[in-house]
Amino acid sequence: MKLAILGPLNRGYEEIKLIKEGKKAFDLVSYFPIPRLIIESGENEFAITYKKKNLLDYEVVLPRIPRAYRTFGFTILTLLKHAGKKLPIDPMSIFLSHNKFLTLVCLKEHHLPVPETYLSLKRSVVENLLDSVGYPVVLKLLYGSRGAGVMFADSKESAITIIDAMERFREPTLVEKYIENPGEDVRAYVIGYEVVASMKRIAKKDRRANIGVGGEGVKYELSERERKLAIEAAKALKMEICGVDFIQSPRGPMLIETNVNAQFHGLERATRLNIAKRIIEYCKKIHEEHRS
Repeated sequence: MKLAILGPLNRGYEEIKLIKEGKKAFDLVSYFPIPRLIIESGENEFAITYKKKNLLDYEVVLPRIPRAYRTFGFTILTLLKHAGKKLPIDPMSIFLSHNKFLTLVCLKEHHLPVPETYLSLKRSVVENLLDSVGYPVVLKLLYGSRGAGVMFADSKESAITIIDAMERFREPTLVEKYIENPGEDVRAYVIGYEVVASMKRIAKKDRRANIGVGGEGVKYELSERERKLAIEAAKALKMEICGVDFIQSPRGPMLIETNVNAQFHGLERATRLNIAKRIIEYCKKIHEEHRS
């Protein structure tokens, strides 16, 4: 039984750990760096190759697709799906989860709680929105991870400074109503539509709680409502393996983001759980179910 891990050119902690755990459960584990792949289309068949290895020859494919490769990654997963491969994420999830606004739209369509959010490319439109949304206000880039591209403005003047910079680079501005909280959010890691681990991330340097910008992760036990919310979010975006983030609001937990390529290094440190092993075990399980 062979496992292919599809990921970025430079392997991070997650990819290295998945390869290590994969070798314990599979006969063969191969890593396919997305930028080095070649898609070959013949008269009756196609191949997705890297160093003479064909991705289609592997029984299980585990995608780890960063935002930079979302279009090519979507193409590859769509081909794999049409070839009959069972994937732990739907190809369209790549586009939805890597786009913060589309993520919230999808969650809202499934009647899940999300913040009041607006998106516009033009400065004058965003400026008119600011007073109605109120301050402080959250301004985000459409794409970003680990807290990058998330900014807070306490006044109209500071908000406009941020918007001017975004407009100069022709970046759309996502305006999100600020939800009062103590600078904390919660990450739930979903595998097989079950929450296998969760942690609370506490802001240390600024209002952003992400570990990537200095936040501290501590083990956290989800309530039944929070657990159900994380699973429903994963199902809405058709991601059997993902990270789901939410914050506490006066009305209860509010979803703020999902992660199709979720990191788990900080989560493993906080919970002392082997997330990579759980992912590999699930990959083996879906193959056995698909084969039968």
